[in-house]
Amino acid sequence: MPGAREQIRSLVLSGDAFDQPGELIRELQLEAAREAFAAHRERIPLLRTRAQETGVHEITGLDDLVPLLFSHTSYKSYPVSLITAGRWDRLLRWYTTVSAVEPSDVDIDGVRDIDEWTERITAAGHRPYITSGTSGKVSFLNCDASDLSFLHDILEHLTCWPDPLPPKPTRRGYLLAPASGPMRSVDGFRWHAEVFARPGQTQLLTEDPMRVSELMSSALLRRRMAEGTATPQEISSFETGSAAREEELGAAVDRIVDDIAAHRDEPLLIAGMNNQQFALIQALRARGVPDGSLHPDTLVLSGGGNKGRALPDDYQAQLAAFYDGVRRVRSYGMTELQGSCLACEKGNYHVPPWVIPLVLDEPGEVLLNPEHGVVEGRFAFLDVSLEGRWGGLISGDQVLVDFSPCDCGRAGPVVLPDIRRYGDLGGDDKITCAATLDSYVRGMIHG
Repeated sequence: MPGAREQIRSLVLSGDAFDQPGELIRELQLEAAREAFAAHRERIPLLRTRAQETGVHEITGLDDLVPLLFSHTSYKSYPVSLITAGRWDRLLRWYTTVSAVEPSDVDIDGVRDIDEWTERITAAGHRPYITSGTSGKVSFLNCDASDLSFLHDILEHLTCWPDPLPPKPTRRGYLLAPASGPMRSVDGFRWHAEVFARPGQTQLLTEDPMRVSELMSSALLRRRMAEGTATPQEISSFETGSAAREEELGAAVDRIVDDIAAHRDEPLLIAGMNNQQFALIQALRARGVPDGSLHPDTLVLSGGGNKGRALPDDYQAQLAAFYDGVRRVRSYGMTELQGSCLACEKGNYHVPPWVIPLVLDEPGEVLLNPEHGVVEGRFAFLDVSLEGRWGGLISGDQVLVDFSPCDCGRAGPVVLPDIRRYGDLGGDDKITCAATLDSYVRGMIHG
């Protein structure tokens, strides 16, 4: 008989992943948590050290998971100096401290930059997904081949849940993304196009690959500009390059806008982050394309917040108005999660069965999960599906989670729509364990 983790993963293919009895899922999840801890404890040095320091040797209940959770900053805890100095061996040591990767599996001989370092990890059978780097550093989140396969299964079988789309390539596609790059949204958009768009009928924002080095350099310079430490020459060069890039991307968006306007009576696939989607609908409106006029079988994928760009307070309402009547994915998620919490008919975000939600107090120390009812706190979780890294994480999100059955008739828990970032509420977003975890990592890198 397959283990609990495999049983939970198999629910994606069953078609009723979110319709399981709550008691059954909770029992499976606890056993899956035990399996995940046992599997990762010896493979991931940071988890092993954390378990030893906190005295957690087995998972008997959800409270045992709290001391084992990583901070959302753990995956960007590397010193930037390792990259600027080209210390790829030390950077690999950091990566293998927080991931289920053996250093000897990755050949870093002759690596010249961070992009080539990332490619070497990919060549070793892993996928180091990065985050946007708006804080000045990107996170590196390891996935292995089974994680990527599971992600593909999720999008193929659960897109537009609770009324999932059949996996048929019937649409004209538009991806507001580069041709490739180690970012989950880039892979996800491309996979959606392979499943839902007609072969040879998908347009990209650019044929150029996304370069990690460019993303990191821009983020670091923006941070230095905000701190007032960037030189005039650096600022001038950055502004010149940004203007040229904006002009190039603007021309690409214009081509996509014209094509959408010409084909809006056909089923379309339109995928992009929220800031890109907002710019797109503004341009389409300017072309005379009215709200709610796209073909009803059009599929729209969006998300990711505003990624450092100011959007109006009503941007979500504007997106909903323009895309009224089409198939649109509504979800709450993050790169650290496999898949997302998907919205039901009542607008609540159902936590997928492979994710154990753990609502903590603001410092991230105390589990607040009730048996029933609504609780407010910091969103944390254990994703038991992950093989390439430990799936236990404390996020930067303040959420309301309802552990009672949802009004849609399905079992909870659900994340309610009012989601905010602690960093946006004023003051510092401080998680108690973050400093300790970073200290462990520094010791392992230099030890």
